[in-house]
Amino acid sequence: MLKKPSIKIANQLSIAFETNGNGYIGYVVELPGAFVRGKTEREAVAKVNREVNLYLKWLGLKSKTDYKIQIVQRHQSNLRVEDADNEILLEADKGVIGEEDLGDLFELVRYSGESFLQLYTKTKLKDWVDEKRIRKTFYGDNPKCVQEIFDHVRACQYYYLSRNKVPFEKREEDFLKIRRYCSEKIKRLYAENNNSTIYEVDDELWTLKKILRRFIWHDRIHGKAMLRILEKQKQAGIIKRYEDPFYFMKET
Repeated sequence: MLKKPSIKIANQLSIAFETNGNGYIGYVVELPGAFVRGKTEREAVAKVNREVNLYLKWLGLKSKTDYKIQIVQRHQSNLRVEDADNEILLEADKGVIGEEDLGDLFELVRYSGESFLQLYTKTKLKDWVDEKRIRKTFYGDNPKCVQEIFDHVRACQYYYLSRNKVPFEKREEDFLKIRRYCSEKIKRLYAENNNSTIYEVDDELWTLKKILRRFIWHDRIHGKAMLRILEKQKQAGIIKRYEDPFYFMKET
């Protein structure tokens, strides 16, 4: 059984939005990695309660019926936001982080990686192709099966680590070993400069906290994609059931 991290959440939630005019993606500031998407800001906001309650269920916490939602940031982008490309640096991801808060964030990064790996490991038909997923994205061919999604997320861990401009070696292939390796590198940077440095890489601004948030977001967005494939397999009668450690396919 996975060891679940603890997290505190109030009745009011802060949402930071990014848009290019063709789509919106909103980040729940208080829950690293939690996000909503929509063709309009209103459509995305309408999904916040469900996303938050599924996130809490994932952590084994009690959900609530309603939250006060406050939009605290809006970022205009030229990226393909409708395809989940994004660049926003949350105001909440700038500045000094206390050791306890940073420790909680690292625990979430660990638990998210373990959940994603569990989802992949428990999947039987990893190479089953969802033909509707065959298309081009901003980063190349869209992963069209569970195996390709997993390989993409595994490799992207090194991409996120590289956003702080510190040299490193791609010395691991095992998913969780990569996650631990990246975390240790980031912990050393935190010990030197806390979260005070803003890195500009490929015209995008990053902090250590943003890097950690994006690890979790990336697990979640591709975990949802995996589960949509598994649901198609179930509806087609190819499999009888599947495991959903993130609770994405379960109603609140």
